[in-house]
Amino acid sequence: MPERGQFDACRRKGVKCRLVNKDRGRLVRRGFAGLAAGALLLISAGAATLELKARAGGYDVALRIDRNPPVVGDNGLELRITDAAGAVLKDAKVLVNYYMPPMPRMAPMNYKTQAKLKKDAYAVSMRLIMAGPWIIVVKITVGEKTTSARFHIDAR
Repeated sequence: MPERGQFDACRRKGVKCRLVNKDRGRLVRRGFAGLAAGALLLISAGAATLELKARAGGYDVALRIDRNPPVVGDNGLELRITDAAGAVLKDAKVLVNYYMPPMPRMAPMNYKTQAKLKKDAYAVSMRLIMAGPWIIVVKITVGEKTTSARFHIDAR
């Protein structure tokens, strides 16, 4: 049987070689380490934030969800609302209405929550109870004028 250094030489010559038992264990450990690193990379890639933008009247609304894709359960939502000059809107009442489009034989899933201003963005926690398409409507009220922006997401 070929030794460790001989394995590479055999492979280059096109000869089938097998590792001796002590090297086979190292090879398996390296394989598991590679799989673990790949899985961690996939998990961290899936944990990125989802960012969507829309217009609501004269405002630009940037919506950020802390998970991409959004998941069944709690999802943190951050709304950054700016005017035409790029200034952050801080004196608004922001209502977030999220719902699943109506489906036959299913009870309506419609939820409303008031967003709270934290630094330069409005924050709210959104609990999605089912996988599938959801619509998020952000209603912005400044004084007596109300505008809204609509976003579509797909929870998994």
